[in-house]
Amino acid sequence: MATDTAPDEKVHTHEEKIERLEHTIDYLKKAIEDLQRSQDEQMQHFEGRFQKLEGMQSCSTLAKQPKEFRGTKVVMDRGANHDLHPGPIDESVLTLQYDHRSTAIWRGQEFEPLTCRRCDGAFWRLGELDSRIQCLMIQAGFYGVYKAGHIQLDHALITALVERWRQETHTFHLPVGEATVTLQDVSIMWGLPIDGEPVTGHDIARTTEEWQEMCEELLGFRPPLSAFDSGRLKLKSIEDHFEVEPLQPDAPDHVVQFFARARILQLLGGLLLPDASNNKVKLMFLPLLRDFEAAGKLSWGSAVLASLYRALCRATKSNVDGVCGPLVLLQLWAWERIPLIRPERLAPRQQPPFFVGDRDQPLPAGPYGARWDVGFKLEKVGMHVLVVYRDMLDCMKDDQFVWQPYADIITSLPDCCLSGRDIWQTVSPLICFDVVELHYPNRVLRQFGQHQGIPAECDTIKELHSVDRRGRQNTDWVQHHKQYVDMWADRHARVVCESPVDGPMDYSDPYMIWYRRITRLIIGNPANRTDSGYQGVGGVIELMAQSLQRIYYCCSDAIDQGGEVSRSDILREIQDLCKHALTGAHEDRRLTLRPDLAQPAPIAATIVGPSQVKRRRPRRGGKMGLSIGDRLAFNSADISSPYASTPSSSLAPPYHSPTHSHEVFTPDAEPYVALSASAAPEVAHEDFSSAEHLGTVAIPVESKVEPDTSLAEPVDTMNVATPHVSRHDSSSIPPVLNTTQPNILELDNMVGAIATEPSTEMFVTLNSTVEDDLIMSCLENSQRPKLKKRKAKS
Repeated sequence: MATDTAPDEKVHTHEEKIERLEHTIDYLKKAIEDLQRSQDEQMQHFEGRFQKLEGMQSCSTLAKQPKEFRGTKVVMDRGANHDLHPGPIDESVLTLQYDHRSTAIWRGQEFEPLTCRRCDGAFWRLGELDSRIQCLMIQAGFYGVYKAGHIQLDHALITALVERWRQETHTFHLPVGEATVTLQDVSIMWGLPIDGEPVTGHDIARTTEEWQEMCEELLGFRPPLSAFDSGRLKLKSIEDHFEVEPLQPDAPDHVVQFFARARILQLLGGLLLPDASNNKVKLMFLPLLRDFEAAGKLSWGSAVLASLYRALCRATKSNVDGVCGPLVLLQLWAWERIPLIRPERLAPRQQPPFFVGDRDQPLPAGPYGARWDVGFKLEKVGMHVLVVYRDMLDCMKDDQFVWQPYADIITSLPDCCLSGRDIWQTVSPLICFDVVELHYPNRVLRQFGQHQGIPAECDTIKELHSVDRRGRQNTDWVQHHKQYVDMWADRHARVVCESPVDGPMDYSDPYMIWYRRITRLIIGNPANRTDSGYQGVGGVIELMAQSLQRIYYCCSDAIDQGGEVSRSDILREIQDLCKHALTGAHEDRRLTLRPDLAQPAPIAATIVGPSQVKRRRPRRGGKMGLSIGDRLAFNSADISSPYASTPSSSLAPPYHSPTHSHEVFTPDAEPYVALSASAAPEVAHEDFSSAEHLGTVAIPVESKVEPDTSLAEPVDTMNVATPHVSRHDSSSIPPVLNTTQPNILELDNMVGAIATEPSTEMFVTLNSTVEDDLIMSCLENSQRPKLKKRKAKS
């Protein structure tokens, strides 16, 4: 018998040795990665300090220069540095700025969007769960997450938010102030229990056989050895088992509990508390699900928020390319509060009714986050583009952030979303076994509709971010984090509350003045421009705004100081500010050419469309003005005028036309200048046989005749026929017709009056020969042969 059993024991011993050797190799790989990460962080820290010392040295060198080179006036001192400073000016709060990924972005380093790891796709492919499983999920506190549905992650949006997350305060530093995901958001969006015992305990080091026995006891099956990895279980093994053996309608209660625990583990490992491996779940959560009622009394919401804080803090390092945590919660938070990046929702999906037990009691409604489990319309919002999201956050204004998105709907929410309402504003640690993160709602009181003052100094305890389960097998985390567990036990006494406020915070509020000094306002550097793709404008806008602000106060100081500051110093300061602003906006080419300061006159007429020249033969014996007007389409149907509704009179009201009148009437016409009738015969290549009947004629500017020097700038006009004034009283004709060399503005007014209210009294009756000659002089060269041919035929 001994000879038969010895080989089996030897094989079993070899398997154990191989498994332990694999665990040792994995541990060494992780240790090497940690060492490399630590070295990279130290190098970045030293590089940042070195640059800071260089900046201090340059400032001290400038201070040692003689006064005549540094400037002696107060105005000159304030504007000594006109470059855009992203912040912080006061480094007392953001002490880890030199290690933050925003510093590398400002220096020109390009980043791809972070890889957002999640492994819950197989869970959502299951479809609608059995109503008995949903009842057990309600008891354990996970029903709200299930009803919230599957949300696709926008990796670019998550990355843009990570760039503004600060480990020192556990808040997002936006241009409008600090904001963060709080216990209120976890409770309302997902309905997770908040006010309960922390999710922690004794992380007992068990062998693989012991984990197999526990899985058989609580999950109803024994996973293979290959499915385990250092106290973690591959989610694929759970999927494979429960897909092969679906839940039967007559299944006993303990089998229903097996399915419920398996589904909750899939949610924990794939969505709520995911593992960095992206395909495993930590089995330390499985004993907590033995009793569903006891599991529902734990603070799963604070554990999920602690995991999110830890994931964001780690992702802020410039050498990290992935992030793993409850990122769907972060995306829902952003959609609710930032309309700039919020997609427009389609109609919600219709959910089939499910009932509970024999009494046909309907299941409760889902949490507020379930309203995003719909399709989206993307006509107004672009998604999945990091540069666009970054620029939107850089340009954010006070009215573009919703501080209280739940104010109007909070009374209509289900009970699971309001169970922990009393501790939403507690300043306490958030605990999930080895993870401990501090919750500071006192820095974001505006999210609760309360007055936000300058917050007290906070400490997120940087050392806590280096604590994890690696190398700490068989650790009792309750004792290891005893001081933080005690602080959480005193959570009701640590609630902060301030007086309620209504309306946005003023730009000059003491908090905003303090905040703009300690934060980093801009992430995208306007000096860094790529060859293709979207170019952000947030930095350029901020640069222009700061420059105009400095110019404004530069002028104010000059006015207040009077003769104490010389005019040349002020002008030189303003010139320097403008130069730096244009250079920063990549518009310094404008400095090589003086601008045209002439402003166009306001356009009073509404342009309907370009006029069309009619191609019909002129009528014999008709009115000259009507014939020309037909061909040039000077009628009220083509041009709208503010005087169109007024009754006609002998003296038409002035017509305010644009400076370039030919663009209104004949867009394709060549530029013309006005000449008097006496000057017309000097043009040899044009036929002006009827010039005695015209006050002015028009010729191309390329001709040898010089334009009127009284005009401020070259003005274009149209061929306009002047009436014969001998047959009519001069009082019934606009004054412009009595002048030999009319002013161009008066000529425009006359043309507008004719276009608005054409009257036959303003024109004279000429014989057909004179009329044809006038038409010949007005038409283009390309049209004259056709008219001559038609005249010859007639």
